[in-house]
Amino acid sequence: MDGAPLTPSLPLLWMAPLFSGGGYSSEALAFASGLATLLPPRIFAIRQFAEPQDPEFVQGIPQHLTSQLAPLTDSRSASRAAHIVVCHATPDAWVPSKFPGWDSVAPCPPPNARIAIGRTMFETDGLPADWVQRCNSMDEVWVPTEFHKESFAAAGVDPGKLIAIGEPVDTVFFDPALYEPLPLQGDGPARPFRFLSVFKWEARKGWEVLLEAFLAEFAAGEAVQLLIKTRPFYSSSNFEKLVDDFAARRGLPQPGARPVISLLTSELTLQQLPRLYRAADAFVLPSRGEGWGRPHVEAMSMGLPVIATNWSGPTAFLSSSTGYPLDYKLVDVAAEMNLAGHRWAEPSLTHLRQLMRHVFVHREEARARGAAARACMQADFSPASLAEQVAARLIRLEA
Repeated sequence: MDGAPLTPSLPLLWMAPLFSGGGYSSEALAFASGLATLLPPRIFAIRQFAEPQDPEFVQGIPQHLTSQLAPLTDSRSASRAAHIVVCHATPDAWVPSKFPGWDSVAPCPPPNARIAIGRTMFETDGLPADWVQRCNSMDEVWVPTEFHKESFAAAGVDPGKLIAIGEPVDTVFFDPALYEPLPLQGDGPARPFRFLSVFKWEARKGWEVLLEAFLAEFAAGEAVQLLIKTRPFYSSSNFEKLVDDFAARRGLPQPGARPVISLLTSELTLQQLPRLYRAADAFVLPSRGEGWGRPHVEAMSMGLPVIATNWSGPTAFLSSSTGYPLDYKLVDVAAEMNLAGHRWAEPSLTHLRQLMRHVFVHREEARARGAAARACMQADFSPASLAEQVAARLIRLEA
């Protein structure tokens, strides 16, 4: 934005699972970091909400971010900053919370809040029924994309309450110039071309589409590797068996007769994540729906070309100039998800194979798109850029 940054004057309290790890945590930390450079602590505070702190995650937060946020977590500051309150979590955590104890420990919105804002998102084209009422109880609901404005309104949320504000990614922290690659299997003078995918092991992430595309497109002798950083999500943690069993069911090559698939299941600290992206040549995730796409934008900030489903959250930042949008068709959400009437994307297996092969062959082009992706993140999705969008909205609320 041109000119001097806009500066609201009314106290703001941002409540979120800041120190819990995961998507909402990372997004909230990035918002807090950007706002901390724009708003003085006397009118801006943050408070842990909706989930308990994860001590291991907190230990891995970079020191510069810890120092930046420490003045904002003072309880006296937080109690003052209650004129405008952002409840940044799934709506079932908002008052009355479905999570036992939070309404007494850290109710959001607090009873003294004069303006209550919900910040949330969803991964299908609908909403859980009780989310609609909860969203309509807020003064505003900030969603990350125009896709969400449309889907929330179609589900019954008052369109006048819906405001699209993107999600920040820390482009200073996720800077490829600052890191050496994380040491990984296959490193060496003849390191293979490495596709990286980061996801929790669930149907929504399209892991079976990814595996089938990779194993069907590439042969055992090709210098290519699929590196999957994953963790269980109501699934087995024996990922090697899950991969082998899936390949057997689909008639795909077994170990020894297929290109390399490496599974990284150990927890990485936040400080290690940039080194993981730095060790890859491209990022790929054929998911069926994303609230935003946190690994996508981290990869883009690290200068990687991204192959991702061209639906839901990623439509806000992924284009043919900054990455490789993946074709899809809309289908009913799987019955086991208990989301009757909802739809999500079914990624095109054929197109995914084509895009992975294209990126593998046309590496200079892919690197150029990765560089364009980083430039896009710096210009439009840095914490400073999103903080100015938030500040502009707050000023409108103050008027």
